[in-house]
Amino acid sequence: MRKVLRCYAEGHDGDWEALCLDLDIAVQGSSFEEVFNGLNEAIHVYIESALELSSSDARRLLNRPAPLHLRLEFLWRSLLDVFNSNKNGRLRHSFTLPCTA
Repeated sequence: MRKVLRCYAEGHDGDWEALCLDLDIAVQGSSFEEVFNGLNEAIHVYIESALELSSSDARRLLNRPAPLHLRLEFLWRSLLDVFNSNKNGRLRHSFTLPCTA
């Protein structure tokens, strides 16, 4: 099965964080490129590890979204970005990653 994972990254001045909203996996780094690559790698390792478990455990781990407050915060910040160009110096990137699980 092929799935698209929703992710975002936020940061400035060498302090970045990226989060996969669909699997509740987060990484930190010093640049967007670092957290993008780190999150991609963390997701692949997580999925490979989950698929080595029983099918019920794998299904549970592969359907584990981030907590509702984080998903709502992402939605709220995305809406604010549309209407407000001042982001307090923070940069945000939304992106998707392909997933075969």
